[in-house]
Amino acid sequence: MTRWARENRETGRGSLFAVERPPRLVLRFAAVLSFSLAVASAVILVVVHHFALRQSERAATHHAGLLASALLQREVTARDFDRRVSPARRSELDALFRTYVRAEDVVGISLVRSDGLVTYSTDHPSIGTIASRTLAAEAATGTIVSRQRASGTSLGGGGEKTLETYAPVSPAASPGAALVAQSYEPIEGAARSAQLRVGAVLEALLLVLLVVFVPLLVRVTRRIKAQIEHIHRQAYHDDLTGLPNRVQLFERLELAVRRAAARDNHLAVLLLDLDRFRETNETLGHDAGDDLLRQIAERLGAWIDPGQLLARLGGDEFAVATEYREEKEVDEIAHELRSAIEPPLTVAEVQIAVDVTIGVALFPRDGRDADTLLKHAEIATHTAKQWRVPLLAYSPAVDPHDPEEIGLVAALREATRNGEIRLHYQPKVNLQTGAIVGLEALAYWQHPTRGLLPPGAFVPAAERTGAIRHISRAILPAAVEQLAKLAELGTDCSIAVNLTAIDLLDVKLPRRLEALLRRHGVDPGRLCVELTESTVMADPERSQSILERITATGVRIAIDDFGTGHSSLSYLKTLPASELKIDRSFVSDMIVSRQDRLIVLATVRLAQSLGLRVVAEGVETEEVRNALREIGCDFAQGYLYGRPGPIEGIVSALPRSSQVAA
Repeated sequence: MTRWARENRETGRGSLFAVERPPRLVLRFAAVLSFSLAVASAVILVVVHHFALRQSERAATHHAGLLASALLQREVTARDFDRRVSPARRSELDALFRTYVRAEDVVGISLVRSDGLVTYSTDHPSIGTIASRTLAAEAATGTIVSRQRASGTSLGGGGEKTLETYAPVSPAASPGAALVAQSYEPIEGAARSAQLRVGAVLEALLLVLLVVFVPLLVRVTRRIKAQIEHIHRQAYHDDLTGLPNRVQLFERLELAVRRAAARDNHLAVLLLDLDRFRETNETLGHDAGDDLLRQIAERLGAWIDPGQLLARLGGDEFAVATEYREEKEVDEIAHELRSAIEPPLTVAEVQIAVDVTIGVALFPRDGRDADTLLKHAEIATHTAKQWRVPLLAYSPAVDPHDPEEIGLVAALREATRNGEIRLHYQPKVNLQTGAIVGLEALAYWQHPTRGLLPPGAFVPAAERTGAIRHISRAILPAAVEQLAKLAELGTDCSIAVNLTAIDLLDVKLPRRLEALLRRHGVDPGRLCVELTESTVMADPERSQSILERITATGVRIAIDDFGTGHSSLSYLKTLPASELKIDRSFVSDMIVSRQDRLIVLATVRLAQSLGLRVVAEGVETEEVRNALREIGCDFAQGYLYGRPGPIEGIVSALPRSSQVAA
């Protein structure tokens, strides 16, 4: 464990990769449901209380109406409403009400004229005051109306809240009405009683629901939790090793990047690619390969600190994300990872030495989001494998990818359809006679916006993306057609066309070449196919087969850029080539470099001893030309004899003897 990892463990740092706790959905559902039921119950109780209150008020109003119609209709006369009653009449009415009105809730009775004047009241101080003119007038017409009066404002009610009912004293219109003041406490008591009864029923129902549904909810919760954990594990973990997978790595790394940006911390992503894992799989079987991956995962898991993140991306790739302070700590972590992985393992009773290549990308230097960091770590890993180095940090210098290359395939396909690929030709001359004996066809792109592009501007990218096949399919017919036109001019010059490893994957290439030559009536010996050493060595056996079929048609084969690739004399001996071209890197400096001169001399003698004609590329000075003549080189090609150009300029430079007079 690194010093940084130990400090993280001791101080509790390293929480950038902590997983956010998922929401407890079932608990939330239960809480929301309980809250909803509580609110619903409260609303029901409020409604019930309001309804019971209105019912009690209607009952009290009805009781007051009965009192007025049963008692006052017989005993009260119209003269009682004319003016305030006399003391004698007041005594009579007091005695009447004391005798016949015994209801405890009736706190006072008054006679109110239609204009609101109180002509009599059991509360004597209220006589002569003004009650509600509107309600008194409405009751005088035969309608029973009522209203609540707050404490201290009720007529004859003292200091308590009352319900005042204005009731007609006769069925017909009368000059006034009876005002019956009733205590509001019994009305509210009846409403509360009804509310309590309903509340008790609701509480009992809720209790039953809890007793019945809580155990069910617990079982459902456990089942849902288990299913969620199972789905989460399938979605976010690798089935073979149990480690987080690419999806979880991306999400947690994205979260860690945001946290690191907020805290101004640094992150490192290390991508580990096992070397020769494919050999283990193919030799010992997939079960052994799976066992190897599980053992590697266990070793990494034992080394990883809780504050770091380990994941399996798929295949033989693992990733480690960690926090760091100084870049040297990342190197230390990488070396410790290698030390953890590389001790021999026993798989299928065979001891295996495991090597690993590690690519590193750093936040924020190499990327500010998870996607960019992972992509750059992968680029660093793949480049490290190509360079055969165990550890490589990402930098733009090791990144061969260009976003513009993504659209290159489609653009070149359109270019070939639109006739934008143009052939320019460079002469090849006989060193002894100086006569032009052949031409090398080079593809130029007449780009609609960027103008004429030389091969170096797009051919390397086309080879990386596979778009080179579109170029080859365009230049082969054009070159054969040009051979036919040259024959009409009376020249027997050959034309050489460059092919790549992708072209050699096309098993139909020999047949297509033969058909092209037959259609245009061209001698196959005038067409030469040039291939680099790297092209041939990419798949020697397949190349051998395709090239033998090509030479069977009469087309000649030339080895291009000899000396710069992975040269193999055994394949040089067996390949059906008739020509060898020495790379310009040896030819151009052979005058000033003794080593280059010796290499050229040895190559010329070796090739000629094998029956191959030799072409020296990159001849730009007369001194180089003369030196090549001295060592016996057959042909030369370079700026000394002309730069690549349109065919018109080349034809005009051909010797007169090879042209038909105009």
